[in-house]
Amino acid sequence: MAAANAPITMKEVLTLPSIGISPQFITFTNVTMESDKYICVRETAPQNSVVIVDMNMPNQPLRRPITADSALMNPNSRILALKAQLPGTTQDHLQIFNIEMKTKMKSYQMPEQIVFWKWITPKMLGLVTQSSCYHWSIEGDSEPVKMFERTANLASNQIINYRCDPSEKWLVLIGIAPGSPERQQLVKGNMQLFSVEQQRSQALEAHAAAFAQFKVPGNENPSTLISFATKTFNAGQITSKLHVIELGAQPGKPSFSKKQADLFFPPDFADDFPVAMQISHKYNLIYVITKLGLLFVYDLETAAAVYRNRISPDPIFLTSEASTVGGFYAINRRGQVLLATVNEATIVPFVSGQLNNLELAVNLAKRGNLPGAENLVVQRFQELFAQTKYKEAAELAAESPQGILRTPDTVAKFQSVPVQAGQTPPLLQYFGTLLTRGKLNAFESLELSRLVVNQNKKNLLENWLAEDKLECSEELGDLVKVGYTPDYLFLLQTILRTDPQGAVNFALMMSQMEGGCPVDYNTITDLFLQRNLIREATAFLLDVLKPNLPEHAFLQTKVLEINLVTFPNVADAILANGMFSHYDRPRIAQLCEKAGLYIRALQHYSELPDIKRVIVNTHAIEPQVHYFSACVLTSSSEDPEIHFKYIEAAAKTGQIKEVERVTRESNFYDAEKTKNFLMEAKLPDARPLINVCDRFGFVGDLTHYLYTNNMLRYIEGYVQKVNPGNAPLVVGQLLDDECPEDFIKGLILSVRSLLPVEPLVDECEKRNRLRLLTQFLEHLVSEGSQDVHVHNALAIKADPSRVMDYINRLDNFDGPAVGEVAVEAQLYEEAYAIFKKFNLNVQAVNVLLDNIRSIDRAVEFAFRVEEDAVWSQVAKAQLREGLVSDAIESFIRADDATQFHEVIRAAEEADVYHDLVKYLLMVRQKAKEPKVDSELIFAYAKIDRLSEIEEFILMPNVANLQLVGDRLFDDALYEAAKIIFAFISNWAKLACTLVKLKQFQGAVDAARKANSAKTWKEVCFACVDAEEFRLAQMCGLNIIVQVDDLEEVSEYYQNRGYFNELISLMESGLGLERAHMGIFTELGVLYARYRYEKLMEHIKLFSTRLNIPKLIRACDEQQHWKELTYLYIQYDEFDNAAATVMNHSPEAWDHMQFKDIVVKVANVELYYKAVHFYLQEHPDLINDMLNVLALRVDHTRVVDIMRKAGHLLLVKPYMVAVQSNNVSAVNEALNQIYVEEEDYDRLRESIDLHDNFDQIGLAQKIEKHELLEMRRVAAYIYKKAGRWKQSIALSKKDNLYKDAMETASQSGDRELAEELLVYFIEKILIH
Repeated sequence: MAAANAPITMKEVLTLPSIGISPQFITFTNVTMESDKYICVRETAPQNSVVIVDMNMPNQPLRRPITADSALMNPNSRILALKAQLPGTTQDHLQIFNIEMKTKMKSYQMPEQIVFWKWITPKMLGLVTQSSCYHWSIEGDSEPVKMFERTANLASNQIINYRCDPSEKWLVLIGIAPGSPERQQLVKGNMQLFSVEQQRSQALEAHAAAFAQFKVPGNENPSTLISFATKTFNAGQITSKLHVIELGAQPGKPSFSKKQADLFFPPDFADDFPVAMQISHKYNLIYVITKLGLLFVYDLETAAAVYRNRISPDPIFLTSEASTVGGFYAINRRGQVLLATVNEATIVPFVSGQLNNLELAVNLAKRGNLPGAENLVVQRFQELFAQTKYKEAAELAAESPQGILRTPDTVAKFQSVPVQAGQTPPLLQYFGTLLTRGKLNAFESLELSRLVVNQNKKNLLENWLAEDKLECSEELGDLVKVGYTPDYLFLLQTILRTDPQGAVNFALMMSQMEGGCPVDYNTITDLFLQRNLIREATAFLLDVLKPNLPEHAFLQTKVLEINLVTFPNVADAILANGMFSHYDRPRIAQLCEKAGLYIRALQHYSELPDIKRVIVNTHAIEPQVHYFSACVLTSSSEDPEIHFKYIEAAAKTGQIKEVERVTRESNFYDAEKTKNFLMEAKLPDARPLINVCDRFGFVGDLTHYLYTNNMLRYIEGYVQKVNPGNAPLVVGQLLDDECPEDFIKGLILSVRSLLPVEPLVDECEKRNRLRLLTQFLEHLVSEGSQDVHVHNALAIKADPSRVMDYINRLDNFDGPAVGEVAVEAQLYEEAYAIFKKFNLNVQAVNVLLDNIRSIDRAVEFAFRVEEDAVWSQVAKAQLREGLVSDAIESFIRADDATQFHEVIRAAEEADVYHDLVKYLLMVRQKAKEPKVDSELIFAYAKIDRLSEIEEFILMPNVANLQLVGDRLFDDALYEAAKIIFAFISNWAKLACTLVKLKQFQGAVDAARKANSAKTWKEVCFACVDAEEFRLAQMCGLNIIVQVDDLEEVSEYYQNRGYFNELISLMESGLGLERAHMGIFTELGVLYARYRYEKLMEHIKLFSTRLNIPKLIRACDEQQHWKELTYLYIQYDEFDNAAATVMNHSPEAWDHMQFKDIVVKVANVELYYKAVHFYLQEHPDLINDMLNVLALRVDHTRVVDIMRKAGHLLLVKPYMVAVQSNNVSAVNEALNQIYVEEEDYDRLRESIDLHDNFDQIGLAQKIEKHELLEMRRVAAYIYKKAGRWKQSIALSKKDNLYKDAMETASQSGDRELAEELLVYFIEKILIH
C-alpha cells in the first residue's frame, strides 16, 4: 500500500545522533520519554551529563553536567527526577529538581535499590524495587508509600513498564523474562494487575498493557478498561492475542463486554513480541508496537483489526503517547524519533473499502469527526428512518461527522413524521438529542424555539439561553417577541455573559420602556458590578441619572463611590460637571481624600478637624490661603506638614523672623524638606538655615551653601558663636570646596582652645591635608599637651626621619592605630617598632612577613615570643612561599588545625607526605573532619605505610572510604586501594584493583561477589590481555548470558587473535542454564571463521536454537557452501539452497539432498537451471533428478533443452516415464529415438498408445526407411491417419499383401477393395 493512502502515517521527527547523542547511549537504560513533551538522555562519556530535548524545539537540546543512574523529565513541566546508587551500598538516592526555578524540590534515600521507575502522573513517581512498588508524591514532604508487593510471576523479570489508570485505583506492572526451554528465543511477558481499593493482585501473562476510559451507552459514568497483549508458547504452538476488559464494573449499570482478537505475526517475525502499547483517546484506537518494529492497530470498542505494518527496520525500545494528535512517538536503536499519527483523510475509506467494515468506519468517523463516511452515514440514517427507529436516527444525525446531517433537510424529515398519540414527536427527540451533546446551530435554534413557543413553554427558552444551548439570531428575536413576556432580568444576565456592551444597550432600552424600567436601576447596576464591569455600570447610571432627582440620591452616591475607588479621574470629572446634587457629601469627601482628590475633599468637608487633616496635602492651593490656614493650625498641631507649610508660607510672605523662630523652636517640621526649601528660597538672612542645619546635622550642606553664596561671615559666626564643636566638619567641607588655606587656618586659630583635635585630624587626614595642622599640633605639644589625639596626629604624619624619634619619645599615643597608619605610610620598621613597643606581637610579625618580607626574622621573632598566634602567622607565610615542611612544623608549634585544607593541598603539590602525616595526626586531635581522615589514609599510602592504613580503618574514623579508595585507584596506589575496597565490600572496585595488581584469581572472586556485567567484563578483558584464559573463561560465562554483552566479549577476543580460547568459552556457555540463542549463534559464526570442521555438526545439533539469518551471512562470507545449503534448508529458503548447490557444486552438491531441495523451490526457473546443471555436471543422474520434478516441469521445455544440447537420448528414461502424459514434444522425441535405434516394436507401441505427434510427418520420414518393418510402421501410421491409399500403396510396394488387404478392409471403401483385387489379378496374370 502506498504510504500516502495508508491509514497511519509515520514521520521522522528527529534523530538523536543529529543533536550530538552518541549511539552507545541510545538504549532502554539511557533514554527516557515520559510524554510527548520531553526526551531525556543520560550520557557517561566524555563526561557524565543529562541531555534534555524539548520536543517543541528539538534541535536545541539542554545539556547539564549531572551524574546519575537514571533521569526522568516530568510529563508536563520542567521538573527533573534523578536516581543514583549510593557508593558501596544497595540504596538509591532520589532527587527532584525544578529546572526553571533552579531549586531542589525533594530528595529521599531509598533503603532498597530501585530497578525501574516512571512518572505515573504529573505529580507522582512510581518506584519499583525487587520486591515491592512504591508511590512518591512530589508535593509536600511525604516519603514514598508502599502500594503492593510484586507477585511471584515477576521474580527475576526485567521490568519494562508501570502504569496507573486516571483514577489511580488500578495499577499494572509489566516485566519480561527469557523464554521457555522449548523456545528460548521467544521472550516471555508477565503482568501484575493490582486493585488499590481491594488491595488484591492478579498475575497474568502479557508483554504490554494500557488503561483507557470508555463510555458505554446507557451509563453516564465512564468505564475503566485495560487492554493487554500476549504472545505465549505452549505445546509447540505460539498464541498471540489482544484482550480488552473492563475493570471494576459498576453494579446496575451497563458494562463493557470483554473483547479479544488475534495478533497476526508474519513468519519472519515468529519470535518478535510486543514491547509497548499506547491508546489514542482521541480516536479510541489501540496501538501495539513490537520489538522488531511491527505496528498493530485495533479498535478499542470492538477489538477489530484496523492495520498492520512494519514502521521501523531497527528494534524499537521506547514509546510515548502523542495525546494532542492521537498518535504516539517511538524511538529505535538507530536513534530515530518517529511520530505515528492517524491519516484523517484515508483511515475511514480504508476501513470501509479495504477492510469492508462499514460499522467501524462510521463509528470512527463519528468519534473523530473524520471525512470519508458521508455516504455511509447518510445511507445508515435513511435505513434507520425507514425502519422508524427515530431515536437511533436522531443520535446518528447528532453525532454525524463534520455535521453532515445537521441540515434543514434533516429537520424537515423529522417534521414530516406523523406524531403518534401519547408519544414524543420525533422532531423533539432529535432536538433533545442535540441539546444533550452541545449547542444548536442558528436554524436548529429557530425551529426548536417555534416548537416551544407554540406549546407555550417559553420558560424552556430562558433555560437554554442561560445554558448557551441556542445560537441567537434576528429571526429568533422576532419569534420570541410575539405574545411573549420575557424575563428581562434573566435575558440581561444571559447577554452579560458574552456581550457587556450589548447588555448596556439592552439595559438602557429597558429604562426607556413605556411603563418604566421592568428591572430597578440598582439591580441592573449590581449585575454589572458582580462581573466587575465598572465602566459599563457607570455608563448606564450616568445616562439614567441625568434628571438629577432627589430619589436618585443613593444611586448618585453609588456611581461616585465605585469610581472614586477604581477610577478617581472619572469621579473627578463627574464632580467637575456638577451634574449631581443629592449624593452623600460627607461620604464622598472621605473617598475623595483617600483617592488623593484633596481639593474635592476640602470642597465637601465642613468640620475643622477634617479641613486640618486635608490641608497639608493640598499642594494646589495658593500660598496665601495656605499660610493663613497654617497660622491657625501650627499653635495646636504637631503635624510636620502643617509646620512646614507654615514655614513655607511665612518665607514666601517675607516673615523672616517668624521663619527663624519656628526653625529654632519647633520640633515638628521635616528637617530635610525644610532645609531644601530654605536653600532654594535663598533668604538674605541665613539664620533660619543655620538653625535647621545645626539642629539636624546638615553642617556640611550648610557650609557648602554659605561658602558658595559668599556668606563667609555666617561661617565664622557659626564656628565661633553657635557651635565650635562642629568646626572640624566645617573645615572638612571648606577643604572639599577648595577654600584658601589662610581662611581655614585663621578659622582654626580663632577657636583653638575649643577645637576638638581628634575629629579635626580625621577630617584633614581623610583629605590628605594633615600637614595643614602640623604647626598647630606641635605648638600644643610644646605647651605640654598629653592629649592622645595630639600625639597620634604627630606620630602619624610626621617627617619620616623624625617618626622613630616620636615613637621612642612619646608614650601616650594609640599604638595599634598609629602602627597601622605607619604601615599604610610604608614606614615598616617604624610600624614594627610600634607593635613591639605595645606587645602587639601578631601585628609585629605580620609587618615582618607582609611588609618587610623577612621570614627568617619572623621565625626568630616567633622563637623569642613563643606565641601560638605568632607561629600560626609564620606558618601561613611559609606555606605561601612554598616552604611546606617548615610551614607544617610551624603549624604544629602553633597547634593550629584551621588551615588543613591549604596545608593538604600544598603538601601534595610538594610531595612531602611524611610531614603531612605528622600534621594530620595533630589535626585529628582537634577536629573530626572527613577530609582530614581521608587525606591521612592517602598520605599513609603515598609513603607505603600500609599497615597503618589497616590499623586506622579499624579504629573509629570519619574518612570517606569510598572516595579515598577511588582516589588511590586513580593514583595507581593499588595495594592501598585494595585494603580500602575490601574493607568497605566494594567488590566491583576491588576486582578492578586486583586486576591492576595482576592478582587475577582474587579479581575473579571479587567480581563474583559484585555480580555486575561491567565488573565481569573488566576482569575478563584483563585476564584475556594477561593470557589467563581459564580465569577469563570463568568471567566470560557470566557475561555471555547477557545478550547485549555477548558481541562485545566476542570482538575483544577476536581482535586479539584468541580464537580458540573464545571458541572454548562459547562451547562452555552452551551448557549454562541461561544459555540463549546468541551464544549458539555466535559459536556457529566462530566455527565458520576458525574451526570449519565443527560447523556442520554444530548446525545440525542446534538448528532450532540458532539465529539462522546471522549464521547464513557468516557462512556466505566464509564460503562454506555445504553448511550454507543446510542452513537455507532449515530456514525454508529452498530457492537459495538450490542456487547455492548449483553455484558451488564441488562443495555443496549431494544428489539426494538436491532432489529434496529442488521439489520445494518457489521459482520454477530453478527447475530448468537444474536440468542444465545436471546436464553439465551429472548427466548420469539427470533422469533421477527429472523423475522427482516430473509433476512440476514443462516436459516440452525439458525436451527442447535436451534437443538443443544434442543429448536427447540421455533423457530417454525420463521421457518414457512421462510419455503417459501424451505430450507432443515427448512423443515425437521418443519416436525419433526409436527410429534412430530402428526399434520398430517400441515405435509401433508408442504410436499405438500416444497419438499426440505429427503422424504424417513421421510416416513420410520412415516410409523410405531401409528396414521393411519401418516402412511397414509407416504404412500403419497412414492407416491410423485414414490415409488408406498411401498405406495400401506402401504395403503393395513391399509385397505386404496381407497388410494391404487388412487396410482395405478397415477402410470400408469398396472402390479401394476393388482396386486391390484388380491389382492382385493383374499380378497373377503377369506371373
